[in-house]
Amino acid sequence: MQRPLIGITPDLAHQEAAHGPTERLFLNLDYAQAVWQAGGIPVVLPPIDEPEAFLSSLNGLLLTGGGDIDPQQYGAATTHPLTYGVSETRDRFEIALIRAALERDLPVLAICRGIQVLNVALGGTLYQHLPDEIPNALNHRQHELGIPSGEVAHPVTIVPDSLLARIVGTTELMVNSYHHQAVATLATPLRVVAVAPDGVIEAVELPGRGFVLAVQWHPERLFERFPAHFALFAALVDAARATRLRQQPALARIDSET
Repeated sequence: MQRPLIGITPDLAHQEAAHGPTERLFLNLDYAQAVWQAGGIPVVLPPIDEPEAFLSSLNGLLLTGGGDIDPQQYGAATTHPLTYGVSETRDRFEIALIRAALERDLPVLAICRGIQVLNVALGGTLYQHLPDEIPNALNHRQHELGIPSGEVAHPVTIVPDSLLARIVGTTELMVNSYHHQAVATLATPLRVVAVAPDGVIEAVELPGRGFVLAVQWHPERLFERFPAHFALFAALVDAARATRLRQQPALARIDSET
């Protein structure tokens, strides 16, 4: 069976090059390796003006981590001074992409920034800096605690009857942590399915859809050592494979008409 195509959103960065300033795509290879090892074909998606154009060719979508979302996207009156890495281009692209993907009921796995994009795209808001807004918040930036990137940092508690619990096979999971923002007001369609010890939302799902799961941690940094984290990518690819099978009659009809 042909591997399903999984679209992956890259980060953007302005850089100086020999020919002058340029904007480049960046993607940690871990994301692509996790998708490939799970049985999918990773496809990097450049931020074009009509992101829905990709979706007829894709079987699943992976939203990745990166810089902060512009607070104006969720109606914040001010921008926290520690906000970093804002890209209007990436914000606009990913918000439009996720809305179009949900309209098609395309399988979606959203990671770190991805959970925040999903929440904002559906009408939710974010905490701009957790230490300022959550009493007794954990330090969710484990690198500041000297914890290596491939190690776990804190537990999350998972709702027992959730898609996430079925995938990872447990209601308590150790995760890593590299964020200073998080979901604040939850978008109405979403369901919280995991929280950290300080109450920070760590995972959400979209009930009534085939596969829409978002986590605040980075399973792509853990998948080679921890089967529960690899299971997230395997579940995405399995859902994408099922989507491809549903799409095949339409694809065959298009082929016969061309």
